[in-house]
Amino acid sequence: MWLFRALILGLISLNVFVSGCGFQPLYTHGATSRSTLKELSLIRIAPIEDRIGQKLRNFLQDNITPLGKPNNPSYELIVQINKTRNNLVLLNDATSTFAKVTLHASYRLIDFATRKTLTSGDVTAKTGFIITESEYANIQAETGTTSRAARELSYDIARRLALFLKTTRTDKKTGMKYQHRALPLLAKQFPEDIFAILVYGPDAGLSLIHI
Repeated sequence: MWLFRALILGLISLNVFVSGCGFQPLYTHGATSRSTLKELSLIRIAPIEDRIGQKLRNFLQDNITPLGKPNNPSYELIVQINKTRNNLVLLNDATSTFAKVTLHASYRLIDFATRKTLTSGDVTAKTGFIITESEYANIQAETGTTSRAARELSYDIARRLALFLKTTRTDKKTGMKYQHRALPLLAKQFPEDIFAILVYGPDAGLSLIHI
């Protein structure tokens, strides 16, 4: 039985290592453009409920605003998180020997001034730990496992926000944000008597571009 548990533990460790080894920190040289990093630094991360929410918020601050909270934020990140744990029966005597932990987070990036949602999404991280006869060891294992999952969520959210901000531009006349880089060029092709166009795309609904 101990050999069986050791095998499972080895697979879990390998899975965690493989899932995390491809991550490149946003603030690594060359990983993200300066303009995108500047936009990320203007995000205020709202408090997240529960202890695991506090951990996630700390990880997000490390990844998004490592230099500190912005004094004059342009954006606010709102996150809701929930955790589920499922015990799996892997032995003939119906004893649970493995627990799967799933963290799911929903996030919204809003304009700090207008309070309008700019982008939103859902992310999930799954991991697990071996259940032993020691309750203390189980608590420690679950705490560590949950913390690793929260860190993975923070990486995922940070990457998504960086991509969004990298492809988002602001119309100088209206202050409105749009994502498609071709929209300003498309607008110039319309006759002079048309002062604005509405463009519907897969990003975030309608975009208003003044010509």
